[in-house]
Order: sequence, then C-alpha cells, then structure tokens
Amino acid sequence: QKKSQSLVSLASSRPLKSAPKSAFSRSNIALTIIFTAIVILLVNHWWLAVRLSVSDAQQGHVHSSLTSFLRDYSGFLADTSHRSDDPFILSPFCSRCFRSKYDNKRACVEVINEKQQQVNISAHEAAKQVSDEAQNCKICDPNYCLDLYFNGTQKESIFDGKRSRFYDNYQTKFWRFDRSRPKFTSPTTLTLPSIPKENRIPPHRFKNISSYFIEKYESSPLGYDHGIDFLIEYNPGLAVIPPKIKKKLPNEAVYLLSLRVTPANNCFPHDEYKKLPKAVWEAVLLGMKNHLGLALLDDQYRILPGYDVVIQLDTQIGLKRTMKEYDSPTFMDYRLFVLNGDLYLHANVDTVAVSKLDLRAKGFGDGDGNNESRSIPPVRKHGNENFDRPYKLRNLYGGDLLEVTLQRQFITIWSGGHGGKNFALFSVPNVTHPVSPDSVYVEINITPEHHVQQVLPDEYDQLTLQQVFELMWKKGTKKKRHANIDKIGQRSMKVVGNMTKSDESPEASFHTTDQYWFPGKTPFKVNSHGGACCVSFSLDDINMGGTQHNHHEPLLVGIAHTKVPWQPWYSKDHIPQERKDMLPHTHYVSFFYAFDPRPPFQLRARSGYFCLGHTPLSRDGQLPPTEGGIFNQHSILTRDRPLKQHNVTYECPQIEYISAFVEKADDKSSTVVGYGMNDCTARLIEIEKREIVRLLYP
Repeated sequence: QKKSQSLVSLASSRPLKSAPKSAFSRSNIALTIIFTAIVILLVNHWWLAVRLSVSDAQQGHVHSSLTSFLRDYSGFLADTSHRSDDPFILSPFCSRCFRSKYDNKRACVEVINEKQQQVNISAHEAAKQVSDEAQNCKICDPNYCLDLYFNGTQKESIFDGKRSRFYDNYQTKFWRFDRSRPKFTSPTTLTLPSIPKENRIPPHRFKNISSYFIEKYESSPLGYDHGIDFLIEYNPGLAVIPPKIKKKLPNEAVYLLSLRVTPANNCFPHDEYKKLPKAVWEAVLLGMKNHLGLALLDDQYRILPGYDVVIQLDTQIGLKRTMKEYDSPTFMDYRLFVLNGDLYLHANVDTVAVSKLDLRAKGFGDGDGNNESRSIPPVRKHGNENFDRPYKLRNLYGGDLLEVTLQRQFITIWSGGHGGKNFALFSVPNVTHPVSPDSVYVEINITPEHHVQQVLPDEYDQLTLQQVFELMWKKGTKKKRHANIDKIGQRSMKVVGNMTKSDESPEASFHTTDQYWFPGKTPFKVNSHGGACCVSFSLDDINMGGTQHNHHEPLLVGIAHTKVPWQPWYSKDHIPQERKDMLPHTHYVSFFYAFDPRPPFQLRARSGYFCLGHTPLSRDGQLPPTEGGIFNQHSILTRDRPLKQHNVTYECPQIEYISAFVEKADDKSSTVVGYGMNDCTARLIEIEKREIVRLLYP
C-alpha cells in the first residue's frame, strides 16, 4: 500500500503539461492497473478471511479464530509481540499445535522455538522440521494445517497455484477472555429491597473488612450454625412465569427470579480472608445460613414493589444442618425451571434435589382458601410422614404480598453420583406420543462427553439408608450418619432407560490466550459444569448469525463454565509465588454449546472461552443510565478480585457463575442470561440469538 501511494504521489508531482499526450495516457493506464491490483488484493484478503473462519467439526477440520486473517505480504511473520491490552495474540501456528506434545515433557511449540533460536531459521522452517521429526507435531506445519483445514476442497482455485505465499502469512488469533464475550444489552443489577439495611455490610467498613467480620462473629450469640447477621445475594435463577401461575399474580409479573441469600461470600481479596481466625473464617465462608430469595420481575427486569421475599427454607422443612456434623449448609444455590407448564425449584445439596413451586399474590387467585391451610410436617429422623402435601412457606423478610408454596418435599437426583451439582433440567416433545407431555431430561455432564438422563420429575423410588450411603461414600469407608437430609436422599427421582453419552465434543470455534500461554497443557478443567440450559434455536436462528449452515434441524443451546482447579502444589512453600501467580486457581470462564434435541444429544458446536464483565461503577449510590435495576453497594467489590492469568488482569470477576439462561418472554429472537460475580452480587443481561450463533459458528 505504501508503495502504491508513493507511485501515485510521484505521478502527481510531475509537470503534466509538458508531458506528451501518449505518455499521460500510459501513466493513467499504469495507475489504473495499480489501483485495480490493490482492490483485487484487498478483496482477496476479505474473502479468504471469511473462508478461513468456517470449519466443519464433524469432518475434523482445524478451527480458526473468530476472524482469522492473513497479514501483509512482506514474507512470513514470526513476530508475535503484543501488548497485554491487545484483544488477541497472533501466531503463525494452528491452535492444535499449542496442545500437541513433542514428547512426554515438551510441547511442539516449545521445540519449534528452541530449534529456531539454535539454528537461526524461520518459524516456518523450524515448524516443518519438527513436524517431520514427531508425528504428534505434524499439525504445526502451516502447510499441513491449512491443507487439513480446507480438507482438499478448492485449494488450488482459492490460491491460484500460489498457496505458499498465503500459507506463509497465515496467522491464528488467540483472544482475551474479556474481548471474546458476546455483545449484550439491557444489563440489570439485581438487589433485593426486602433485605433490611442493617443486614448489609456498610460501605465504610469495606476497607477493613476483617475487623468487621470478627466483630460480627463475636456479637452473634447463635454462632455459625445460624450464621453471622449480614446477608449478600447472588447466583440468580430465572424462569418465565407459566400461565397457570401467572393468572394468580399481578399483570406486570413476567419472570420469577431466585437468588442465594447468605453471609458466605468471596467479595474481598483472598488475603483479607486469610487474616481471619479459623472460627471466623468458617462462619463467613462455611456458615449454615443459606436462604432462598424470590422476586417477581416485569418485562424490563424490574422488581415489582413489595413482591420480593427471603425465605429460610431449610429450617422450615426440617433440613437444617449444623457445623458440628457438616462442612456445608443444606442448600447452596437455587435454580428455576419450567417443565410441562409447572415451575420447579432446583437446589444443590449432597447432589441435586428438586421440588415444585406454586405462587400467589395476596388478593389474587380463585379464592378457594386452600392456600391458607396448606401445611406439611417437617422432615424428621424417624417416622413415615406424608411428605407430598403442599406446604405454604413463611417469609423471613419481604412482607406477605407474595405467597410461596412448596408443592411437595424435595426429590433427589442421584444420576450424577454424590457431589454432582448444577444439573440442568429441560424438556423436548414426546416423539412417540406427540399429544403426551414433553419428555424431561437431566443434563449431568457437558464436556468432554455429553451425559443426559431421562427422568420423571414428580416420581421417585424409595431407597434404604444403606443405599443412600453407598451412593454418597466410597467403597470401604464408614457408611453411617444420622441426618434429616438423608430422608430426602432416600427419595430417588425415577429414571427412564440408561444415561445417554454423546461422542466427544467438537473443538472450540475460536481460540483464547490460555492455549497460547500454556502450550501442551490444559489449565482449565476439561470436565465442565453446567451453568445454565437450555434454549431452543430454530433452523432460522441457526442460519442467521454464523457462517455454517449445515444443520437440518433445530438445536438446544446452553452455557457452561470451567475453572482453573486447585492442585496440591499451590500450598507448597517451595513453589515460587511467581509461578502460582502465572496460573491462579479458581478463576472461571464460560462458553456456549449446542446439541441435538434428541438422544444421544450429540454436541454439535461450542464456542471458545469468554467472561461477561463487572457491573459498571456508580456515583453517589446511583447506577449509570446504561444499567438497569437497583444499586447494589457490593457491586464495586468485584473489581478487587478480578480474573487473572499469565500476569494479565481481565475486566471480569474472578468467579463468574452463569446460572440462568432463558428465552426472552415475547421475543424468540433474544435470550436472558443471569450470572453471579465473586459470590457477591448478581446481574441479568440480554443476548440476541444471532450473537450466540456468531460465537458458535464465527
């Protein structure tokens, strides 16, 4: 481009009036040819960039980045220097090269770099040599990589016999997690007005929070079994209110929101918690107080005044745990699902337990009066109580405008074994009996293999206590305890058939910086947890936002999360802190995934990793105009504990927990996502389906 600009400048600087007419014509022709060549080159850049962003996971194609592109034609560019705030890092090698191992100790990329430095050759030449030496490194040869990528289709016509020039300039993008996030709208901060002001941490105590925690602990006469007396709400669940319940609520009510309400938090830097005495640390992070928060939202995600409540669920139904016997509360997180027109409450316990909810606004409904007398006895260690009579819950905070009824006692999902959590429930039409209710499934695992179990959510098999203990504890360990929660464990949700298992998931649709920084390693857990699922995407939805249109039926889409797991070497004093800081543990990222809406629910696509970001800063306790909802004084704290990796700080919280994902009410083209930040605050955002498809099929 600079060369062509200098030619134009040179031509314009000549005295045209003294030049012969034929020379002027020849000059015009030359300039026209040069200009045309530049246009063709730019168009070719654009076309090839688009072409390179398409890949077919089923045929084993190598995935490129969001918008893979070719750099200038000055030769092979091995220089991948970058600033920490660049949106991506460029590399001449395919992403698979960074995961491939030369031998048991070294990654292919590391050997290529060593060879390049030792014999002073180009990265392209070094990659070719290493790929010849080790079969595992063959993918590192850019020629082979792109040959595999194009799968032998139209290569010659694409490159017109000049493939090496294009291969030598191919660059892969490795995106920052906070730059690969989807575009979103309508961000809304979630705050429950029903929580009394005196139960919130005063902002002026944030800077010396350890002394505040100690004071609260020492002034609490009930100890940590009941928790110290402050509350924080986070990890939202969300459901579009089904018609049978909506008729008993104000007309403005569109969504039901759930929140975990508890003193347990990770709002502050890790070092602040390390200062605490052991008993205070346990009271703050492991306290037994975990309430259920519920609120009615309108179509703009605003809480209807007077219709938010906090419920002390575990105590009311006889499932309260004590710290003497257990190291975690009865319920940890809550989620909401609508299945066949009914509203279900999901809670993490020893595994996952599910019940059914009913709602009624005071003064609404059919006036049958039955809601006033509904009551079931709490769970007891002994006896054969009728657990399946409806139970009207008492509101701890929030008044009595919103009446919440537990339709039956909880039923346990044992399909994922002890310690399973965050299972998503979803339904699909009954293929064999179209007029019958939808078939209901539980998503147990997402990657590397998708595990799904069909269930009957309102039916259970009665297990013996010994069977419950066998499910909970490893063989050969002590299998005896006296806990009310085991009565719930005995109610094992009925399953239909065997658990389905799909083939391994496809590669990510784009690449992120973790692959570049840690070659030959996988810093994040391969077994990803459910975040939230599932939203149906029609064929029109799938063909609207991406580049691949090879699906012939709708897909179901969910959002999963993974994290850098804690490992024993983090606690070793001889391990330099610099190494630990390069890869901090318990740092979260998320990704979208899509799968077939029928058994075995084969995964068809998944995005690369991303994070959604903080709530924007506020002034004088007011949210900026771009943020909806109610100001939450804890929101600012998430910036004190950001996501970090390789000494890079991202514009995201360390713990980002996506726990809600539903289709937007009255708008099938968009979705609503809810997520918690650092176990400290919560937020809702809207993401168009078109944008999600763009990330699944860039």
